[in-house]
Order: sequence, then structure tokens, then C-alpha cells
Amino acid sequence: MSEAGKYIECCEHGKQQATYVCQHTVLSLSDGVARGFWSAEPEVGDERPDSWCSACEEMVNKTGGEWNDESEEFAGVKLICGACYDRAKQLNIVSRKKWWQLWK
Repeated sequence: MSEAGKYIECCEHGKQQATYVCQHTVLSLSDGVARGFWSAEPEVGDERPDSWCSACEEMVNKTGGEWNDESEEFAGVKLICGACYDRAKQLNIVSRKKWWQLWK
């Protein structure tokens, strides 16, 4: 990605890193419903790797563990800013816990 393509202008957060998530993760930002958060491990230079929800993870696993046209269509990848990504991650990481773990 070019240097110019690494940033977007968010209406809420201003100039931020460009990040990619599934459409279900974006929906979590608007309705507050946790849907899970999956991604590669962050690395230097890629602290916010592409991410997806638990439903997308399940779809990928059903299609042989690799992304394909069907799973990519289901994911409906969206561009969001780094600050929105961080908020989505914080909201959605909770759904990996079992309901009884949330009470601790």
C-alpha cells in the first residue's frame, strides 16, 4: 500500500491509519453487539491487521480454512480508521469469552 493509501480521514477521528474489517465488525460499532474479533497477530508495521468476526471465521473454516470468493462475499470487507478498529476490537474481543467469564 502506498504511503498516501495508508491513511483515511475519519469523520469522528480525523486522519487515521486505514484498516480493513468485515461488515459485521462495522455493524458492531453501530449496534454495540459483540460478534467476535479474529485477525493475524499484530506485527511491527502492521499493528492493526485485517480482522473479521466469529461468523466470518466459521465461514472460512467451513470452506477449508482459506478465504475464497464465497467467504469474502460473506465478509463484505469495509475500510475503517485505526481508532474505529481499536474500538471495534475492544468491543468484540469480549465475545470470545463464555458468558460466565464476563461476570469476573
